[in-house]
Order: sequence, then structure tokens, then C-alpha cells
Amino acid sequence: MKQIGVCLPSCPSGYYGTRSPEKNKCTKCKADCETCFNSNFCTKCKSGFYLHIGKCLKTCLEGFENNNHTMECTSIVHCSVSEWSPWSPCAKKGKTCGFKRGNETRIREIVQSPSAHGSPCPPLSEMRKCIVQKKKCQKGEKGTTENMIPGEGQVPRARCLQFESLKKEVTKMRKEEARLRSIHKNEKYVDEMLHETNFQLWGRRSYAERGQLDSDHKTLQD
Repeated sequence: MKQIGVCLPSCPSGYYGTRSPEKNKCTKCKADCETCFNSNFCTKCKSGFYLHIGKCLKTCLEGFENNNHTMECTSIVHCSVSEWSPWSPCAKKGKTCGFKRGNETRIREIVQSPSAHGSPCPPLSEMRKCIVQKKKCQKGEKGTTENMIPGEGQVPRARCLQFESLKKEVTKMRKEEARLRSIHKNEKYVDEMLHETNFQLWGRRSYAERGQLDSDHKTLQD
């Protein structure tokens, strides 16, 4: 009687099971593979290698980047931004009357943040000169944002205060993002948490409405 080896309920790490009519045995994974499903499909690579579709690579292929947190090859993600918001009302130093030349602004939002080697985001705000028919401020009208009336191309202060509140929330969200990324290695998990936070912050506001809030705020600051 010949003893071949020890019988185990499952193969240890670094081995995979093979079955045959004569015997079932544990076969060692490839040299660069720490755990594997079979001889051709690795599930975790040894230190210094990156996992890509069952293979262990020293460096990732074109179109992928080395992820040092998961030690996998992940797709390169480029920045994606929303459409531009409408241009803000033409204003100068917070006034909408008593001038001919002023400035108007518009903004857009990051829809998809880039990965480490992805294309960076373009500018998110834009300003241009504007010319309007000069009109005198009405008697009793200071021509400032304090007296702006909704519906006449002017900015109600309530909307500015609303933007200020949102701006504080955005600052808190960015701090939370930095905290999460410092303690979690799973980027997908962090992105999902941030997506939920972002939805709670903005609710169902359209990009145009968000842009209008930002435009109102810039007009009041000018």
C-alpha cells in the first residue's frame, strides 16, 4: 500500500483542486500567483504583481493603471463634466443698473472624477464681458443686489443665502471625502458613499438650477 499524501477537506492557499478517477489532488498555483482558481486563472497575485483578468503582470497594459491599493489593473477613467449652466445676469460690482459694460458667468459640474492617470477636469467656471443698454437706477433704487426683484433678470437675496448654505455643505462633503479616502482602500465603496452624500445634498435640483444658484452668488459678490 502506497501513501501519496494527506487528505484535506479543501486545498490550502496557493493550491487549487483537480479531480480524476484515480485521485483528487491539490496542485500548486503559478510562481507569481498567491491564490488561484485553476492553472490559468489567478485570483490574487504575489507582492509586486498586478492582477488583470486572471493573470499576474509586473505592469498593467495600455488603457489600464496600476492600483496599489487593490494590486489590480483598473481601467483609466477620464474626467467628465456636465453641460454649462445658463449665463448669469450681466452685472457690475453687484449692480444691474447704472452701467453699460459688466460681466456674466456660468458654471459646470464634475460628473465623473478622473482616476490617477486619467485626463484632468477642465475649468468649471467661465466669465465673459457683457454689454447692456445702460439704464439709470430708478429713484429710490440703489441698483444693488439688496433690492433685486425675481423675474426681472435680478437676483433675490433668498437664493444667495440658499447658495451659501449649500456651499458650506459642499465644503463638509469634500472634507468627508478626504477622510474616507484616507481610511478606506476600496475606491468603489468610497465612490458609492460619496454618490449617496451628493444626492442628499443636491436632491433633485437640475444642473441648470445649481448653475443659477452659483451665478446668483457670483453676481452678489461682484
